[in-house]
Amino acid sequence: VPGDRETGRLLVASAVDMVAFTGSALAGADVTARAGIRRVSLELGGNSPVVVLPDAPEDTWTELAAATTYNAGQSCAVPARVITLRENYESAVALLSDAMRERRAGRDFGPLNNADQAARYDRIVGASAAKVTATGEPALAQGEEGGYWRPARVLAELPDDDPAVVEEVFGPLLTVQAADTVEDALALANGVPQALAASVWTRDLATGLDLAGRLNAGEAWLNCHLVQTAELPHGGRGASGHGTDLSTLALHEYQRPKTITARLR
Repeated sequence: VPGDRETGRLLVASAVDMVAFTGSALAGADVTARAGIRRVSLELGGNSPVVVLPDAPEDTWTELAAATTYNAGQSCAVPARVITLRENYESAVALLSDAMRERRAGRDFGPLNNADQAARYDRIVGASAAKVTATGEPALAQGEEGGYWRPARVLAELPDDDPAVVEEVFGPLLTVQAADTVEDALALANGVPQALAASVWTRDLATGLDLAGRLNAGEAWLNCHLVQTAELPHGGRGASGHGTDLSTLALHEYQRPKTITARLR
């Protein structure tokens, strides 16, 4: 049923047994309050960390740039926060900036969806204390900030509590943070309320799998990002909500077991 927020509120208030909702954490809390004791499945967005180790594959930066600008960054699981070791930080910022500059709005990805989303993006970027900014090509024939078009951006040298780090931007933007050790990188990755998706980039399979398992995320990738298939479950933790999308596990969200026990005489 197409509609706005009021349409959603009317649907939640109707005689339904279960509500599945995708949206912001604030809206998810509102849905939960209105749903009462009925079952609720929530997908409330993400802020995906990307842990890049020194031995990451050569195509890491181009792959991350492509994943970040998928649908203009308007996917809950897109890369959002690149975290690398301090020894590789300057190189990472330079390589990632070069890759993101190659992504052009109007050719490689589209505009943001609406005026509210464009304003949110502009607010977060404007409030960021990043000392380094790399901006990609502007939209073709649209101007860099024309309409809802926003170019690919990299923000670096910013505090760990920067708005662009702790909030879900939902646009074509990546932040870059430095960590002294792998354990520090893991702590930064797990240091925000959202916990939907994450990725690790390294040629060391054992290290990569270990980190992927320790990342607080419902879905994690190794040397790729945003690679999804209907057969694999997708769902969040923490402020990213709860419940499962995709795979046969998602069917359980819409089912309730019923037991009938009979004594034969």
